[in-house]
Amino acid sequence: MALSYEQRIRVRHRLLEFLKFRVLASQQTFFEVDTLSNRQQWLSTMFPEALQLSEKELDQVWSQARWLYTEF
Repeated sequence: MALSYEQRIRVRHRLLEFLKFRVLASQQTFFEVDTLSNRQQWLSTMFPEALQLSEKELDQVWSQARWLYTEF
């Protein structure tokens, strides 16, 4: 079943919060091996709910997490 707009927003928010602590703990190394297939494999065990999002939405959350939680 497809998620509603509101459900998609909630999943994106929860994923961003989940990523915060992983990224802050490892900083830029979190993004070193960063392909869509690696993300999906990792999320399938760590945060399977996120796999309900489209590839584009996952990429947007990943980019936002990098921007918010790493030092450039």
